[in-house]
Amino acid sequence: MKIDQNMLSIPPYISTRWNNISALYMKGSMLVISLYDGDTVTIPGLTHDTIEKIFETHTAFLEHEPEKTTPENGGLFGTNDGSGMFRIAFNSMEGMNSVMQHNPAQADSPDLPAEILNKLTGIIRIAAGEDPNAYPKPEPHCNCIYCQLAKALNGDSGKKNEENDTAEPEIKDDELQFQQWDVHQSGNQLFTVTNRLDKQEHYNVFLGNPVGCTCGKEGCEHIVAVLKS
Repeated sequence: MKIDQNMLSIPPYISTRWNNISALYMKGSMLVISLYDGDTVTIPGLTHDTIEKIFETHTAFLEHEPEKTTPENGGLFGTNDGSGMFRIAFNSMEGMNSVMQHNPAQADSPDLPAEILNKLTGIIRIAAGEDPNAYPKPEPHCNCIYCQLAKALNGDSGKKNEENDTAEPEIKDDELQFQQWDVHQSGNQLFTVTNRLDKQEHYNVFLGNPVGCTCGKEGCEHIVAVLKS
């Protein structure tokens, strides 16, 4: 276990920096840790002294860190992805949609860092609730920031649906093979095999002991056809 000004590590439950933690609270005798990506971690069995130290350390961290953006305060969430600074301001899904629109000019934008993408989608999910219909929809073949977020929120369903729409139906190998013989069971271990191209050609195959066919040949194609059926 490690609790210092930079990180909180309580194996095997959690090990992360304080700037990934949005809140701490108690649920009965268990400590609950809320993360900015929307996940929560519940830790049982901590001593009173350990819990007190965790809260004191988190409080000290918050006193020296700028306030993070939340949907409630409607502030700015900013990051630098290496190609320049972008900022998003919203206090609801409507605000997000009005400020950040699909931008075809950014269709070839690089992927957002996973940490930033998780934080942004976590905030949007809090604002939108659990209704997936409230999430923005991505445009095909676009990687602008808006569409990256939309794909993440929708589980990349837009891309999957597009792939499903364009994919050709799979054809099994056995469907490509012409079956010359129709097989029908006519008795106990007795089968009638008829040529599909010539209904007058038919044979009787017996799978008892001994195996045989009325064509008189051992291991003939008529026996094979019955076995395959």
